[in-house]
Amino acid sequence: MKNSISCFVLSLISCWSFGQIRFESDTLRFTADSSYSRAIARHKGNLLFGTSKTGVIAYNEKSKTTTTLIPATKAGEYRDVIVKQNKIYAITSGDNGLLLSYSVGKTDTLIHENGAFFDDLAATKQSITILGDPINGSFYLKQWNVKSKSVQQISIPSFAEEACYAASGTTAQYLKGGDYVFVSGGASAVRFFRFSWKDTSQVLKVDLPLVKAEGAGPFSVFFWNDLEGVCVGGNYTQPKATTGTACYTSDGGKTWTASATLGYRSCVTGNKRLLFACGSTGIDYSTDQGKTWKAFQNGNFCALLWEKGTLYATSNKGYCVRYRITEEVER
Repeated sequence: MKNSISCFVLSLISCWSFGQIRFESDTLRFTADSSYSRAIARHKGNLLFGTSKTGVIAYNEKSKTTTTLIPATKAGEYRDVIVKQNKIYAITSGDNGLLLSYSVGKTDTLIHENGAFFDDLAATKQSITILGDPINGSFYLKQWNVKSKSVQQISIPSFAEEACYAASGTTAQYLKGGDYVFVSGGASAVRFFRFSWKDTSQVLKVDLPLVKAEGAGPFSVFFWNDLEGVCVGGNYTQPKATTGTACYTSDGGKTWTASATLGYRSCVTGNKRLLFACGSTGIDYSTDQGKTWKAFQNGNFCALLWEKGTLYATSNKGYCVRYRITEEVER
């Protein structure tokens, strides 16, 4: 994508299952430098960006002002940010893994793991789970209890050259029923995992029908209920390739069916009626639970946030595009 993005777009998209998808778009400049953001969330009415150079930034859409809440660190880039009970939690991805919290102007370091590369944060009411690349043959998986400050961990063996991706902070998710899911990829394995932290003796492990190679596989997973979900990914070194870029399930991840986005995609979100997936060549959408995908917008996008008819898509060079979407569904 070019450094400047069109400030206003009005477009109509027609598809076979929707009468029309009408959207208006504008751009938000959340930092003046060339930071990109692979993490986006909402905090006290502001947009929250975890950036590559500037730290964790709050952006007010009305005043168009930004505030750096958590400063940049030499430990690495901020790759995932979540909000829990008005407190911000963020992880860095680099030579060392950090889990930081922010509240009322104060930043605390909760976990500092030398040699760990953190990929994802996911939360329940009581805990926060960190997913990281394998260490000594097992995935890094720790659940941090918010009240007791205790840490629980599980050892799930990994294959050589298998890891997770911190491309958009959406490599893992807690389902509504309480189970925890995550995905992994690489040259040796492309897999989906599901288990409950209440009983870690039973872990579902399923091979995914996605491309298998170094730097390839599933980059993002999204379930809208306990049974139905999608994965998107591909090979980021071949961003226009469409084979092995997506799959979907209707039985909780026990079986998966291959589908295809319009290229490598690093993030997927939405709901059962309308899904969006973004990557370095654009944004796609699906109106049939991930079975088919169509082009929505060209460009280079990193992460997505879906909020009641509005899609936020972070780009490179300090921009976020805001799409206000109107759906007209054929009955």
